[in-house]
Amino acid sequence: MIRYILVDDDPRTLEKVKTKINTVANDYELQHIASFNSSKKAFEEVNEDDYDLLIVDFDMPVYNGIELAKKIALDKKIIFLTSTTDNEKLIINNLDISGYLSKPFEIDEFQKVLKNKVIGKIKPASITNTNSTVTLPIGTNRDVRFQPNQVYYISIARNSTNEKKPDKNCVHIYGENDEILFQNVRKSINELNETLKKYNFKKINQSTLINMLHIKERDNINISLFQCKETFEVAAKEKISFVSKLRAKLGF
Repeated sequence: MIRYILVDDDPRTLEKVKTKINTVANDYELQHIASFNSSKKAFEEVNEDDYDLLIVDFDMPVYNGIELAKKIALDKKIIFLTSTTDNEKLIINNLDISGYLSKPFEIDEFQKVLKNKVIGKIKPASITNTNSTVTLPIGTNRDVRFQPNQVYYISIARNSTNEKKPDKNCVHIYGENDEILFQNVRKSINELNETLKKYNFKKINQSTLINMLHIKERDNINISLFQCKETFEVAAKEKISFVSKLRAKLGF
């Protein structure tokens, strides 16, 4: 599966490009993750772990295609969309790109780039064995150790069972049946998100990480986990990233 995002400041171009790619999406196992008509919004919302291929307009306000690619796609495949061929040398000299397409482009041209420069060259996502043991150093006097599949969610919020809310700057780590495995672990949600994302954990809002392996159901923005009574809400800012990772995990 090749997961791609589109960025172009013209909404009509975004729709036309997506429609054209849809004609060959099944043949090449292409999955559209998101489209952005603002380079600034793309920079703010795109999570590099959640896509493989960036298809981006060369000329855009705020960040042009090269500037945006340098910010969000250093290890990704990149195809530039450009209205002129005058930009070819500038593009090639600035980034290791997969190709560039004129606007409008022929689908045969796009397929050639896919076959010659993209397919087989996507770096696989690195997911660490979930049976390995995670060690979290907590200051100088405490270490917390667990196997990733033992943990269902991590939160700074009070849960519905009326458990005591974690102390300031701390989290509770929960297991099956909403049991607290570790109380008042002095780590931030953002810090744990970076540490645990390779073990299939995903930040869903400012207060909570969940283990993607234990997801039972998603209803729009609401999530439930197997063997847990607690339910969770995905923040709007995290929704695109979360749905992308969930679909990639489930293989569709």
